[in-house]
Amino acid sequence: MDHLVLQVVLLCIALCFCPLQSQDNSVLIPTFLNVSTNLDRQQLLLEWDVNDEAYNSEKQMTFNIQINQTGANNVVWNKNYTATLNQSNRPIRWSWDAKEPMECMSYAVRIRSLVISKDGLVSESWSDWTKLTKVEGTDIEDSKSYIFPVEKVVEEGSNISFCCIEIKGKRISWLDYGDKRYSAETSHRRMVFTVKNVPLSKPGGVVVSCGGLATVFVTRPPGEPKYLSCETEDMVTLNCTWQPSSDHNLAGKRSIKFNLSDASKGKIDCLPLSSKNSCTFKIGTQTTYNLTLEAKNALGKNRARLNFDVAHRVHPAPPFGLEVSFKNATAVELGWKMKHKLNLLCQVENRHPNGKVDLHNSTSNSNKAYHIVNGLQPYTEYKFQVRCGANLHFWKWSKWSELKTERTEESAPSGHLDVWRSISPDSGSCNVTVFWKLFPSFSPNGVIKTYEIFWEVLGKRPESKEVPASYNYIMLSLDNCSCNISVSAKNSVTSSSPSVMAISAASENDHTWEINTSASKEDTINNTATGIYISWKPQSQFDGYIVDWCNHPRVQPCDFQWKKFGQNQSSAVITSDAFKPGVRYSFRVYGSHSNTASLLEKKAKYLKELEPDTFPELYEDSSVPRVLTLTWNYDHLNDSLPGFIRGYSVFVKERDGNCTLEGSEKLVFRDGSVICRYTVEEPTKKSLTVKHPGLNKEYWLDINAFSTSPLHIPDDIMEETPRTKKVNIQRDRTWIFRLLSIPAVISVMLLFCVCFWRSNCVRNCCCPKVSHPIVTPIKVIQAYPKTLLAPNDFTPNDVLVEECKLQPWSCDEKRYYNQDLHAEMPDVEAFNFQNITYITDGSNCYQSLPTQEAARQKLELASASYQPLQCFTPLNNLTNVNYVSQMNFSFPGVMQHSQAGPLIPWNSQDYKPQQTVGSEEETIDIL
Repeated sequence: MDHLVLQVVLLCIALCFCPLQSQDNSVLIPTFLNVSTNLDRQQLLLEWDVNDEAYNSEKQMTFNIQINQTGANNVVWNKNYTATLNQSNRPIRWSWDAKEPMECMSYAVRIRSLVISKDGLVSESWSDWTKLTKVEGTDIEDSKSYIFPVEKVVEEGSNISFCCIEIKGKRISWLDYGDKRYSAETSHRRMVFTVKNVPLSKPGGVVVSCGGLATVFVTRPPGEPKYLSCETEDMVTLNCTWQPSSDHNLAGKRSIKFNLSDASKGKIDCLPLSSKNSCTFKIGTQTTYNLTLEAKNALGKNRARLNFDVAHRVHPAPPFGLEVSFKNATAVELGWKMKHKLNLLCQVENRHPNGKVDLHNSTSNSNKAYHIVNGLQPYTEYKFQVRCGANLHFWKWSKWSELKTERTEESAPSGHLDVWRSISPDSGSCNVTVFWKLFPSFSPNGVIKTYEIFWEVLGKRPESKEVPASYNYIMLSLDNCSCNISVSAKNSVTSSSPSVMAISAASENDHTWEINTSASKEDTINNTATGIYISWKPQSQFDGYIVDWCNHPRVQPCDFQWKKFGQNQSSAVITSDAFKPGVRYSFRVYGSHSNTASLLEKKAKYLKELEPDTFPELYEDSSVPRVLTLTWNYDHLNDSLPGFIRGYSVFVKERDGNCTLEGSEKLVFRDGSVICRYTVEEPTKKSLTVKHPGLNKEYWLDINAFSTSPLHIPDDIMEETPRTKKVNIQRDRTWIFRLLSIPAVISVMLLFCVCFWRSNCVRNCCCPKVSHPIVTPIKVIQAYPKTLLAPNDFTPNDVLVEECKLQPWSCDEKRYYNQDLHAEMPDVEAFNFQNITYITDGSNCYQSLPTQEAARQKLELASASYQPLQCFTPLNNLTNVNYVSQMNFSFPGVMQHSQAGPLIPWNSQDYKPQQTVGSEEETIDIL
């Protein structure tokens, strides 16, 4: 409206200063106005006209166009359009792009005109408005829901508006665009939502809903097509290919369309093949082309151009029918066919088994071609293939032909076998195991059928033997170890050159694999993850060195291996996938000269040393006060151990949880426990002395052997296992016995001396005067019950035997009773025999003091011609003990009395002097 007021004001000013024309304004009014819509482009199309006079005079006119939204009843667009009228632009056409979906509402359009003079000044006034011309929209529908646009292709990053119309009586407040929802502050039956900066969509588009459903396809204008190329394989048909730009994200009818044309010869339509991005057509007589490839979609178009000569774009079809024929063991002939007869350069490829590739060039002018390949290895598998390109104006190679695999023919083996031996001398013979394998330089040139072994013991006829190809060793039992041995390989053609070695019995002392004192035990410092480092002392007289070993030393066969080295080499890393940590391997190093070898060194090695998983057997001795002696057994030379034993760790755990032992190392664990450790860093030492306080101590003992480090502590150390020892040390009381033993020993010695010099029994035992008395029978009296015999009942040669239980004689006078004292003992009776008084209580006999000495003196006088019997010691384990009075009696005959039966006659001629009784525990029988 403001614009219209301004136009009226300007018109009034112009009328004030410019003279009015006499011409009627009616001639300038547009004669008609047609309004239509282009919904695909969302445009209003206007078409109108004025009278003929305006066209004839080619007047410049301004048209004021006003567009109203009838549903909203407001002016949405009011602009001027100026045009110079002539017959070429009659009728006048103009279009208006809608900002909102045109289907959403109805539009009404009217127009008026104004003539402008040639000097640019307004010379005439505005004409009257034309009648409103309406275009109906869907907003007039009341019974259906709508969304516009229903389907549309838009550019990435643009803004798109959607008009949503609900049925009568309903309101709209939201719109879903894909997985996002847009809400309005107010709700109406008809709403317009604008989605800004839309991203690229998937090929199927984005679904939009608000009352109805719509689909939006977001893409980009097409970019320039890439890699436009044209070529021919037969000079008859031209094939052009290309690739779309990266903007090609839609499919189907909305995708980018391509059109290929020749600017010099007209249009070449390739629409049927546009989905394959290629176009094929006949060449004819034309040799040069100026092609244009156009890419177009709903948002725009783009082009790519290509100029070329067909003769420079020859790309032949791949060769086919490849055949291989053999000339000899080192040459083959290849033959192949071509689809078209062209002047071609072909390339032959032969691929070696090791991956090496050889290329050979060959030319051809026909449909068939041949080529000979020389310099091949006998009995070797090769792979052949061929490709071709234009010999003149080369463009590119064809694809490779099919791959052909063939093996060349056999020939004599070349090179020598790698041979070695292991010797086991036996009594009277020599057992030699000969091994062989292929040198890297050895070529069998065929299939090895057998191996031929020749040996010659000095002074004897040579012998030979063939073994199958599956064997790599042979065992020979020879008379002695001095011999020459050769080995050769044989295929279907002939044998290889022999490999010879000489064995001398004087230098072969290498038959044992045992790890003994002659084998050096080496560390693993220079080892690798899969290799064991070996070094040796070189010697100038040798031209090479050999190292042999077993990959599996604990099993048989042990997988015997060897490796040879040059004269200037003194170390090597022996690698093998069979090497495992914790396995001891034996290596022997030989020096070689010509065909002989001498043993230089033996070595024991590990790939990686591990700690032993077995424990020594521990013994303890606590007999010495305050000293605990520990000993153990362990075979530290056992070659099945996972590492060299370098020492032992002894662990002592005290019951109170402390570590107070002298010379020990205190270990504190995470759980707070404390253990004493002693380290013995000498594998041959198998004992340890531990000094301890000795005051009621309890110790737990454990031990382990270590290989790599004394710091290694097993996880189960000091746990209560069968190998763990428990020792209880009681309080030391031996000092008491030591103190008591001193006066006791002195007392015994004094008592022994006194008894020795004052005892007749001892004196008679040491210096007896033995006679041979005539023994008469013994008369026995019973001391209990109370029946006594008178002394006159015996003759002088009788021996009185009294049966009673006596206690050992004692020097204590309290054991002797005077005749005056027996009256104080009512149960005691006394009797006298040979002037010796005896007191008895029925179970014990005692000798009274006053008569004991008199009896001794009388016995000494009466026994001048008779040596007494040996001293009798009363027997504690017998009920009745025989006490024999020592008198000089003769024994014409004696009858032995026992409780078991009557008296037994005894012959005096069988009597011999009685020997000394050895022990109180012996039983004495008097015969």
